[in-house]
Amino acid sequence: MRTVAVLLLGLVLILPGCIEMPSDDHGHEAEFNGLQYQPPISAPDFTLTDQNGNNVSLSDSDGKVVVVGFTYTHCPDVCLVVEANMNFVKSQLGDDASNVAFISISIDPARDTPEHLLNWTNQMGYDWPHLTSENHMTLMAMWDSWGIAVDNDHINSNHSDHGEANNSSSGDNGTDDDEHDDSSEHGEHGEEAVEEYTVGHSTVTFILDQDGNKRVAWVGSDWSTAEFLEDVETLLDDQTEHSGH
Repeated sequence: MRTVAVLLLGLVLILPGCIEMPSDDHGHEAEFNGLQYQPPISAPDFTLTDQNGNNVSLSDSDGKVVVVGFTYTHCPDVCLVVEANMNFVKSQLGDDASNVAFISISIDPARDTPEHLLNWTNQMGYDWPHLTSENHMTLMAMWDSWGIAVDNDHINSNHSDHGEANNSSSGDNGTDDDEHDDSSEHGEHGEEAVEEYTVGHSTVTFILDQDGNKRVAWVGSDWSTAEFLEDVETLLDDQTEHSGH
């Protein structure tokens, strides 16, 4: 098995904008438990395909707090923890659940087809949108716009029908071997014949406010679901205060 180390680049590269560590070392109570954007920055909109084959845009969730994670289903460890954390936080929202949207975005479109994502989410019991795209260039542009570093060796540039041929200006975006090309065609049964590989990527889970701004980022998977939930509730409280005015 080819192992690719997770790319944990410096926060300046991964997270565009100014990030402040929450701190009370100087007597100031932190507004958020995670890494806070100062000032908040607008999250780029996107339109991708969910596990049911429907188009989903970030702007569909305008007016809600939005949790956005970048994962992939064949991940052996970190992504599975992030997905489980998101599921737990979602389960704890109670009456606030309708005011919070959860979105998972694949960094492995060659294997994470809508059909596979549907089977996987049903198996795991996850009911929020898990997004991918047949046009891998669309996904790569989306990752870049969000500051997510992905080792693109698994992306096969020979998918010319997906608009990926002649990808000579993609910078760090590489290509993988031809055998990965079959994953989207063979579905669940064909995946057993596809070479196993891991995908190096920056592991960041974002919390957006109701205006679509990045407010908090949680890096890695070793984070407290209780503290993450507090950050979501803080933004929900802000929404209640604003609507009260």
